[in-house]
Amino acid sequence: MNEEKETLDRESLCLNYEGQWELTALEQVEVILPCPDMIEVPGAPEKIVGMIYHAGGLIPVFRPEKGMKTVPKKAPACVVLIRKEDGSLYGMAADEVTGGDAIDTVYE
Repeated sequence: MNEEKETLDRESLCLNYEGQWELTALEQVEVILPCPDMIEVPGAPEKIVGMIYHAGGLIPVFRPEKGMKTVPKKAPACVVLIRKEDGSLYGMAADEVTGGDAIDTVYE
């Protein structure tokens, strides 16, 4: 079991945002953007934090849903851009990024 956990830690990132979390495969992570300028989207579903402008386009930013209890009141400290199989990008809000066989990072 420890070997499985080590593999999981090396091959995935855990994104934490106000008590909520999400695991994502490290190979899908495009870039981590600290202190992003968020564009609010009035009337958007609760799972959407907002949008960011990156590389000439607007990218939706979602919040982790595991552990979701309430809508976070503060903007995320970073956005992790994740590449989908079709090549498009989406963002995940985070304040803390752990795993990936790297130094765990808390963004402020």
